[in-house]
Amino acid sequence: MKTKLAAFLLPAAVALFVSQLFTDVPGHSAVHAAEAPVFSDTSSHWGASAIAWGVQNHIVDGYADGSFRPDEPVSEPEFLAMLLRAYPEIKLPDAAAGAAWYKPYYDAADTRKWPVLHNADPAKFNRGHVARIITASQKGTQSLNDSIRYLLDQGLSGGKTAATVAGYQAADRLSRAEAVQFIRNLKLKQLRLSPDGTAAPAAPAVPAPSDPKSPTAPVPPHASPAGTAPAAAEAVTVKGIRLGDTAADVIATLGEPARKDLSEYGFHWYIYNQDYSSYAQIGIGSDGKVVGLYSPSANWQLNGLTDGSAKSAVQKQYGQPLASITKGNTRLMMNYGKGEYGTYETDDAYVTFFYDLHRSNVVTSVQAIAKPAEMALTTFYPESSDTLINAYERQIFDLANAVRVKLGKPAFVWDDKVASTARKHSRDMADHSFFNHTNLSGASPFDRMKQDGLTLQAAAENIAAGQTSAIFAHESWMNSEGHRINVLSDIERLGVGVAFGGKMSIYYTQNFYTPK
Repeated sequence: MKTKLAAFLLPAAVALFVSQLFTDVPGHSAVHAAEAPVFSDTSSHWGASAIAWGVQNHIVDGYADGSFRPDEPVSEPEFLAMLLRAYPEIKLPDAAAGAAWYKPYYDAADTRKWPVLHNADPAKFNRGHVARIITASQKGTQSLNDSIRYLLDQGLSGGKTAATVAGYQAADRLSRAEAVQFIRNLKLKQLRLSPDGTAAPAAPAVPAPSDPKSPTAPVPPHASPAGTAPAAAEAVTVKGIRLGDTAADVIATLGEPARKDLSEYGFHWYIYNQDYSSYAQIGIGSDGKVVGLYSPSANWQLNGLTDGSAKSAVQKQYGQPLASITKGNTRLMMNYGKGEYGTYETDDAYVTFFYDLHRSNVVTSVQAIAKPAEMALTTFYPESSDTLINAYERQIFDLANAVRVKLGKPAFVWDDKVASTARKHSRDMADHSFFNHTNLSGASPFDRMKQDGLTLQAAAENIAAGQTSAIFAHESWMNSEGHRINVLSDIERLGVGVAFGGKMSIYYTQNFYTPK
């Protein structure tokens, strides 16, 4: 596979920025499908699945008027009651006559040395207190930040605005839906409650396959053949979602996506661009399960690796990336360019770490593709379609904005007129098999934009060819100094054009401009 890049910048004055406003979508840990909710106010709520589970398991109930009030704040004793009801093996006495209904729950918390407030006012209880109680239930009392990190690392929370300590939003009030979701995540992880405030008993071990040469000797579940990189002991998670979750899990956890884009693999990416600081793409296969994950944001983790981890940390865990992937009778050789990314085989996926060469080779994004999906793609380049072209164009726009916001820049505004200019140039390069900013008629990017009626105060162009997807085109541009400058420039607007065909199979154009 060969790829090409080229950048073009027209010097001009700096203009005012126009940035877009994005609405936060609550992020929580992965959930699993449940029966439809029965309440009047939960059918379209992100927590509907968890709420149905909580009711079915007698952890929580609705109100006499048929509502659940999922966004109503929860007090500390209410949360403790839900948490302890989830573990029926813990037998609690009824409250003594004249005592508060919640005294047995506080007694249980005190016995386990949980850091409780002993305050029934919902206004005094927040997500930070929840993090400390849950963490204490597993490993003893920890600081607030360490407690939040524990929840994020264990996949018990995906954060509220991002999978970071700040993004967890510790000071926010806890809602009824969030309370049930946290407890459900504990149960899905098979985590128990500590008996004495030190450490919870270990979760039941998942039986390991037996070595056929010695039926009584279990094989380590993540053992690798000699000479290969170790497989991941944990699955990669993005915003609390992992491979194998259902589409219902994704929507229950993250809400409806902004759109659904066709991928080169044939599955559809659910695009979550409502908050560019926590951008993510979740791939859903034809069976309704997650088969792909991609994130350029601080909302993923894998075995302690996160956004900003050093390349050396990846190589310490996984060794050198794959030299090739064999699919049937075909061996596809991997070309990592200047080492800007590396692909590894884990138990259930092919995981690619992308590095930022301009920021000391830190991990800047991650992609995980389930093995069956990867094996089904037997060529580098997918078949062209208008649907795929539109998906690539919009993803390139989103990825540019995700990295801009990540690095402290305002988001671009999409511009249909300059996108049309970009599409025509990509189509021209594909049809006539050339790769240049100047077309065969001698027109520069500046000329082509003017011909399309644009008045320019500042303008620039990036082109690429041969990259297999919008993700790889974007990552390539960000590791090339001239292209990176254009993506991170003070220009206001962006349009993208993609075309299949020609010697390089696929051509990409980014046209940037600020109007006069």
